Amino acid sequence: MEDTVIEILEEPILKNTILIEGLPGIGLVGKLAADHMQDELKAKRFIELYSPYLPPQVIIKEDGTVKLVNMEFHYRRGEKNDLIILTGEFQGITPDSQYQISERILDIAEKFNVVKIFTLGGLGTGDITKKPRVFGAATNRQLVADLEKLGVIFKGGGAIFGASGLLLGLGMRRGIDSVCLMGETHGQIIDAKSAEAVLEVLTKILGIEIDMTELAKKAKETEKQISKVGKVISEQKKAIERQQEFMEETPSYIR
Repeated sequence: MEDTVIEILEEPILKNTILIEGLPGIGLVGKLAADHMQDELKAKRFIELYSPYLPPQVIIKEDGTVKLVNMEFHYRRGEKNDLIILTGEFQGITPDSQYQISERILDIAEKFNVVKIFTLGGLGTGDITKKPRVFGAATNRQLVADLEKLGVIFKGGGAIFGASGLLLGLGMRRGIDSVCLMGETHGQIIDAKSAEAVLEVLTKILGIEIDMTELAKKAKETEKQISKVGKVISEQKKAIERQQEFMEETPSYIR
């Protein structure tokens, strides 16, 4: 395989299409959200993307068979907008590959009349939070204003790496309005609670309803992880404070 291969399994006629990207990233927030959305909406797989720019491996499935690492596009027709949901196990392994694959994703977006892109991800803070906020970045001020009304937080500074950022930047060059929704997360745990927060905002934007039961169950597991991490951090802080107190009380000598 010398270049990225696009295998089109079906060519549905889609209108006013919205592309939702949920590839792996910080806390697997975007992937968890997109996978859950695809499952609940019963979106149909219609395109597979294979590339030498993805990790050189296969995935072992539950039944013991394997599949080559890829990205998959699923579609679901809606009343206002048709949806395409992009999922996958990995992103490109080099900066060049990220650009190459993102451009191919946008080729597909144009082919199927995508008018807006939402990329989903996590915003790693290193802090523990019980109620994750959702931060955003967008390609124009009107989108910012519209999403602020739904509680999305926009602030300057920082950067968005990988497909979640490149689809915005490269999509903007093609005239496609794009938004990145980022769930607040510690960054070192698989965060279903943050994914739930992102998906709650996204479904409001799209005007659709999705059963969150299964994701909520995973979010409960996240809460347990967060609680454990919080206790460890608390103990570490106490140990550091005790050490500092000891150093302050111990007389020092110059020899």
